[in-house]
Amino acid sequence: MREVAGILRSANCVKIGRFILSSGGESTIYIDMRSVISHPSEFRALVDLCAWRIRELDFEMLAGIESSGIPLATALALIMERPMIYVRKEQKAHGTRKLIEGDFAPGMRALLVDDVATTGSSLEKAVSALRSEGLVVEDAFVVVDREEGAGERLKKLGVKLYSMITLSQLTSLLEVSGGGDTKC
Repeated sequence: MREVAGILRSANCVKIGRFILSSGGESTIYIDMRSVISHPSEFRALVDLCAWRIRELDFEMLAGIESSGIPLATALALIMERPMIYVRKEQKAHGTRKLIEGDFAPGMRALLVDDVATTGSSLEKAVSALRSEGLVVEDAFVVVDREEGAGERLKKLGVKLYSMITLSQLTSLLEVSGGGDTKC
């Protein structure tokens, strides 16, 4: 966990201020995983740790969630040599009009991948989309679990949530202060 916290700090992923989360809630801490892809060494180290963390899970393919789950799922797919698909937030209005992009067959076991879990509404929507296409989804993986109900929400769907670190662990390791500074 300490290594993950250091990577997130080094890659400028932990922001202190006043933020509105995708769930609609407010927070003084924002985890911006989009920053990590601008730091190749940190991104590679994080992906290696994530691959190690999920290595024992039973899945045939990775399913990233648009948008921040896509780079992580892509990198994991390359390292682990597994196929990858991704779930759009909304069905395409043109072309193939797909909600899920990539090649898959019903019955395949997919590991759902995203950057951060808050309430779990995005994860729940993705699970529903994947299952509606016949994919088996029993596990979901995120880098940071904000501990705001995602695990419980997914459990009701028969999906177990795995994470690299929780927000409380991250803030403890980085000694996040109310004054806007982070220390490691």
